[in-house]
Amino acid sequence: MAYQPTFGNTTIPTELILKAWAKNTWDCGKQESYFSKFMGTSSDSIIQIQEDLSRGKGTSIEVSLLMPLNGAGVIEDKKMENHEEKMNYRSCTVYLSRVRNAVRLAGKFEEQKTQEKMRADMRKVLSNWIARYFDLSIFAVLTGTNPPFYTTGVELPYTIEAPTADRILISDAGGTAHTNENQITAADVFDTTLIGKARRMAQADELTAIKPIRIDGRETYVMVIDPYQARDLRRDPKWLEAQEYANIRGETNPIFSGAMGIYEGVVIHECLRVPRTQTGSGSGNNKAMVGHALFLGAQACILAEGTAPTWTEDKFDYQNQYGVCIDRFFGLKKAQFKYDGTNLTDFGVINVLTSSADD
Repeated sequence: MAYQPTFGNTTIPTELILKAWAKNTWDCGKQESYFSKFMGTSSDSIIQIQEDLSRGKGTSIEVSLLMPLNGAGVIEDKKMENHEEKMNYRSCTVYLSRVRNAVRLAGKFEEQKTQEKMRADMRKVLSNWIARYFDLSIFAVLTGTNPPFYTTGVELPYTIEAPTADRILISDAGGTAHTNENQITAADVFDTTLIGKARRMAQADELTAIKPIRIDGRETYVMVIDPYQARDLRRDPKWLEAQEYANIRGETNPIFSGAMGIYEGVVIHECLRVPRTQTGSGSGNNKAMVGHALFLGAQACILAEGTAPTWTEDKFDYQNQYGVCIDRFFGLKKAQFKYDGTNLTDFGVINVLTSSADD
């Protein structure tokens, strides 16, 4: 039987259109995120994306954290068989949750008032929300501070955990050593000394050292500071001198994009979304502002993505109002491990706390 063509206008199935809008909105939002340059599926990425749950069911995923070998090996012709060293893995569990946000237009008459493409703007504004939500959430998870959108009684889709004691560095630029952030004064500014201290802290114990990321064959770390910490760093003569010789122009890796510069092998970034809290020295409204800078290595944070995002359109009030909703299952977790089976350690991040005084 000969093939009989079907005549008529070609249309795209609605479900394919909705899937495309959902993926486009989610991907655009993730790409607009400040942390996008640090994301990747490799264990060498600062933000490691786990996609194992994107193709099936499940609400949690175990992420392996590989510890270094610490044995002596064998020499000469001594027997190697039965003396192999066991690889040590520690795991980090990431739980999925569901996050949704939606926008709704007031009605057809409201749409008639403006020439703005309000429906297209709905996708744009939801993409922007995803980018901001990602950034604030990752900063919250890594610093142990609540995100700005948190309010009492509202559940977050991830757990906020305080930095482990061995991964906290507090500025003593004011001349006094501090044991907690409540002692920080306006004089405890961010400077090059802290960058060097953070790097040495990251490498202090070979077995629990923070793993650097490799860029074009060289090892490096990343540090993200707030604009007020960046202001203080630019006042440090050692920083200014170092930048005359530390040239990052021409570097093609995204990690160098927008960086302030490099110091002792640490790429310094400035970001206005770094948490600032009024938790320093003083009382009431006179407490010093504290900046929660982050020193980052590989696998600092795990982003687990569930099944594909969905884009749902709906109509209300006798189809007078139009609304859309973006929906995704995902999870965030600061990577932590117990090397000795007892003491918990943050795997790839050091919190660097300093003054972040207003101008």
